[in-house]
Amino acid sequence: MDKIVRDMKRMIRSTVLVAILPFVFVTPTVADDKPADLAPLIALLGTIDDVDFQIDVLGGIHDAVKGRRNVTMPTGWKGVSVKLSRSKSAAVREKALLLSLIFGDKNAAASLRKRVADSKATKEIRSDALQALVQGRVTGMATFLRALLDDDVMRAAALRAMASLDDANTPTVILKRYPSFSTAEKRDAVSTLAARPAFALALLDAVGNGEIPSRDISAFVARQMMELGDAKIEKRLAQVWGNVRPTAADRTALIADFKKRLPPEVLKKGVPSEGRAVFEKTCASCHRLFDAGKAIGPELTGSQRRNLDYVLSNLLDPNAVIGRDYRMTVVVTDGGRVVTGIVREENSQTLTLQTANDLVIVPKNEIDVRKQSPVSMMPEGMLQKMKPNEVRDLLKYLALDEQVSLPAD
Repeated sequence: MDKIVRDMKRMIRSTVLVAILPFVFVTPTVADDKPADLAPLIALLGTIDDVDFQIDVLGGIHDAVKGRRNVTMPTGWKGVSVKLSRSKSAAVREKALLLSLIFGDKNAAASLRKRVADSKATKEIRSDALQALVQGRVTGMATFLRALLDDDVMRAAALRAMASLDDANTPTVILKRYPSFSTAEKRDAVSTLAARPAFALALLDAVGNGEIPSRDISAFVARQMMELGDAKIEKRLAQVWGNVRPTAADRTALIADFKKRLPPEVLKKGVPSEGRAVFEKTCASCHRLFDAGKAIGPELTGSQRRNLDYVLSNLLDPNAVIGRDYRMTVVVTDGGRVVTGIVREENSQTLTLQTANDLVIVPKNEIDVRKQSPVSMMPEGMLQKMKPNEVRDLLKYLALDEQVSLPAD
């Protein structure tokens, strides 16, 4: 009986939402970033106590206004938010608090700071709160983010968030702590330092001085720094890292050279578990193979992974054939940040880009330049940065029919 009641409630919620949402979430006006009238949903929240229904409505409102700044507080929200803040459901309380910040409630910022700092809260709750604070451009966030670098749980999120703030102290703070970061945190740190001209120059100087290994700069990151359009960065990059875009003749020669170095007797000596470790470090941030990796780039499990010519061509000349869904979009904001990624979502107010390490929502009124890159997210130069045994082990792993364990520590 309880299941029947729950199913009936779910059907009623869905029917009501389907009927209301099309009339509420119409195209907002760009001038003052005031969404269409949310009063019907706000009033509904004030009269209904069903937790699941409240979560559905709050989620719908949040999806409509996320990523936008200076959103006018809807009529009736203050009173309803007080009610929701007393809900027995933590999910309702959290979603209401996030919306309050978007709607300009100054008290919400203080509450969200406490959420982020609360070591007893889940990582998801803390991360959502941090994202809301950064997106809302809350005062004092640079200092707040620096403090989070001492927090093992929030360090990676803080490193990624630093890219959104043009704080002159960021390069010094990150580079000082860089040796203590995990491999994943180093990727986040490098990605952030490649997002702004001043940051990128500091990063390249650190590479030149031997503070950061050049192999920590992926071809993807090097290419993003080129998109900053700064002659000093391009020159310094060539000095300490190398050329970003080889010619067609160079690529053809490179493929032939690697094939010559990888005859069957060499590939036989590959260690699959070590190859998986290389995959986890260099490929898994974008690709899935068996049960590992992220689904940003194409799924690799069913591809021609045993065909050496095919694999080398894709790894060494990734821009020869680019699927439409995997072309990169480059955005330069009015604050000087460069974001490079695949468009995941777009509406009249915001653009959502999937970067190599984060999902970034950019308000459209803050975009100075937007262009589609002629290259894919798959970076060039990846194999050239590897040791010979790493290349061998990676190719051995890629040719497997089933998953293997990572090497023992």
